[in-house]
Amino acid sequence: MLKKRGYFLFPDPEDKGVQEAFKEGIFQSFERHSRVGIPTEKGFLEDIDWLRSQGAKHVILKTGAYRASDVAFTMKLASEAKIEAVTFDGAGGGTGMSPVPMMDEMSTPTVYLEAQVLKCTEILRKKGRHVPDVVMAGGFIKETQMFKAIAMSNFGEGPYVKAVLMARSPLLTVMKSSYFLELSKKGKLPRTFAERYGTTPDKFFITAPELKAKYGKRFNEIPWEAVGLYTYLNERIKVGLMQLMAGARKWKLDLLDRNDLVALTERASKTTGIPLVEEAEEDAIERILD
Repeated sequence: MLKKRGYFLFPDPEDKGVQEAFKEGIFQSFERHSRVGIPTEKGFLEDIDWLRSQGAKHVILKTGAYRASDVAFTMKLASEAKIEAVTFDGAGGGTGMSPVPMMDEMSTPTVYLEAQVLKCTEILRKKGRHVPDVVMAGGFIKETQMFKAIAMSNFGEGPYVKAVLMARSPLLTVMKSSYFLELSKKGKLPRTFAERYGTTPDKFFITAPELKAKYGKRFNEIPWEAVGLYTYLNERIKVGLMQLMAGARKWKLDLLDRNDLVALTERASKTTGIPLVEEAEEDAIERILD
């Protein structure tokens, strides 16, 4: 099926020798590789027009962490096509079919990538052209990273970065939840874990009482792995982000701006344009005490 859809499959599933080897258990999986995309301006705009003619009301583009010229080209086309949002996915990382060297060694790290994207958004804004919303991805795990990504994108007109895309950490949360659930069933939880958090999932998933109260009898329909995911996103990410925002005296995400950040190194300051600690509000002391 995948080969007929245009993917490259290694080894070739239509080869008789490969089929026999698979049946005999010599190997058990195939590699799937997509073809290299080389979009053109005309082709891209025509594709967007076609999608809308088919009834698409919202169009969002997801792209990777390519060089600066590709970032500018992407933002130019997104603006011309007036699509709603563009997701930029910073290095490292990749999809399930990405070669490991590519994931580890290629593309632009997320902070540098966002700096490039923001340069493009400011140019588009100053020229009076359509500026799509920006979604940043690429290694986001903690609420501190989300705070910085959003705040860094607000030059005074509201943040360009409207959302953060996560993959690995939520997936890992579900996998680890499943792992500890299995250990619990087998009575093999580590002693220190059991003593600290309990031996049953209704004890060691801290949001279980809250969800039981909310959903009543339907709580039993919720997989424990989903409870683990909810706990991570609600108790860790949400609460942690609220604490950071309270510390900054900002009560809505769209109020976070560049004044809420300082750079700790000259490299960070040069890359992002955020002032160093000793430079931030350097005139404030004399102004306030004058």
